[in-house]
Amino acid sequence: MKQIDFSSKQHIMLEDEEGLRVPMSEPYFRSKLVAPRTWQVLSDGDYSYLLEGDEEALLIDSGYGAGNIRKYCQTLTDKPLSRIANTHDHFDHTANNCYFDCAYMSAETQPLATIPFPSFEGIDFPRDYRIEIVDDGDFIPLKGRDLLVLKVPDHAVGSLVFLDKSARILFSGDEIMGHGMNLHGSVETRVLHLRKLAAYRSDYDTLCAGGGIMDAAIIDQYLANAEAILGGAVGVPYVPMPFPNFSQTDEEGRVVWKRRFPHPGDGPKNFGDIQPHKLTHEFAGVTISYDARMVRDKVLPQ
Repeated sequence: MKQIDFSSKQHIMLEDEEGLRVPMSEPYFRSKLVAPRTWQVLSDGDYSYLLEGDEEALLIDSGYGAGNIRKYCQTLTDKPLSRIANTHDHFDHTANNCYFDCAYMSAETQPLATIPFPSFEGIDFPRDYRIEIVDDGDFIPLKGRDLLVLKVPDHAVGSLVFLDKSARILFSGDEIMGHGMNLHGSVETRVLHLRKLAAYRSDYDTLCAGGGIMDAAIIDQYLANAEAILGGAVGVPYVPMPFPNFSQTDEEGRVVWKRRFPHPGDGPKNFGDIQPHKLTHEFAGVTISYDARMVRDKVLPQ
């Protein structure tokens, strides 16, 4: 597979958490072993996770950084790596799917995967890679650590999480985040999703998410909060967060963005807007933001 050409972005510098600045056009990879035969990999965008099975390896999510992430991951394991599994369609999880022989994803994800965010205008990301559709209850084969597929869509349509019982890890994409849960659907539906994940709590201790690694107890915390809202607890008016990646200019006049944060211009159109029906409820050590008209599945009139 020919490497995706990022040369049109060489004028943009990406700054990592240690202050190192590298042109967006140049490959950048960092990794660490987070469990036996399991690596967290960073290029740009959210984290990817490399899983080594008995006979071959598998990558979960692709990031959207420059460079061939498959080739990089082969420096971490001597097991052949040819497949990737996507938790959801967002570009920071599917941009580099074309480097793999097969991509697992949900049916809802397929038409939306690998559609570039605005900040990647001018770069061609192939979308003609082979796709294998998986659904709730399916298994992705990886000898020694097959992955159970669970569908829990809210952050994105068709979102999947992958349960690795052998390693006691739930690979949760962006459906579970440590900084709070911002619901797109109803609280009632989210309770059902969280109960589904809670039913397997004896099988995992750790969440490996797009945003980082968390103790699995956060599932219990979010479930307690969501059930409290469903039971009548009412939140306070939602206060929108500022966009987390403002553009800077360095001493040479080059644009500087923060690596791993959303690029300027890629956020939702209403990012930071006041949303009059939105509330935030804090309980059990976590926060959930939700539309007060969508506590139950039936949307109430304004």
